[in-house]
Amino acid sequence: MLRRLGLAFALLAVAASLAGCSTAAAQWSLDVEKAMDAIGVAPGMIVGEAGAGDGYFTFPLLHRLGVKGAVYANDIDGRALARLRSRAAREGDTNVFTVVGEVDDPLFPRTDLHMVVVVHAFHEFTRPVEWMVNTRKYLRPGGTLAIVDIDPERGRDRNHFWPRDRILGYAKQAGYDLVKIADDGGEHMFIVLRPQVVIGAHASSRPVADARIVSGRLAPGAKQ
Repeated sequence: MLRRLGLAFALLAVAASLAGCSTAAAQWSLDVEKAMDAIGVAPGMIVGEAGAGDGYFTFPLLHRLGVKGAVYANDIDGRALARLRSRAAREGDTNVFTVVGEVDDPLFPRTDLHMVVVVHAFHEFTRPVEWMVNTRKYLRPGGTLAIVDIDPERGRDRNHFWPRDRILGYAKQAGYDLVKIADDGGEHMFIVLRPQVVIGAHASSRPVADARIVSGRLAPGAKQ
């Protein structure tokens, strides 16, 4: 009886998690698979996700990357990341790691990321140019920064979301070149950027002793 009750509660938890994902997707009306295609997400990549929150984009990203890939989910909100870690534990995802960052630096613990992606969050950044400058050092040579957001010229709330020219202006100040810009035929835009010069990047990770995360959990002494 207790075993059956435990299974029932587990199924309810999974259903609630899936319902939350569906609600978020409906709210943003984003075709996540199309977004990943547009920005160039491929199996086996090591990706930093900035502004990950509680994982709206993280978990589809994990599934696309597969067992050889990994996501470093970053946010300045430690509570949201705690929810993300809880869901990852429930679903058995071992290749996602959470990193508490700062408003001007994501503090990723690696300098060999194939991509850093920001979904529905860049327009909330208070120091976008400084953040973009600092993000360069976490990308491997040829790595990209991808921004997925509402295009106010075609979507909602023109006074809240940033137009593409504003984002591209910040990118130019931070030393990025435009790789591509596309849309989904709806209200989203996909902007892919590449640093003009990747400062200090190389194809290796920082020593574990200096990392802020270990095996999917915050390392001792890291910010909560």
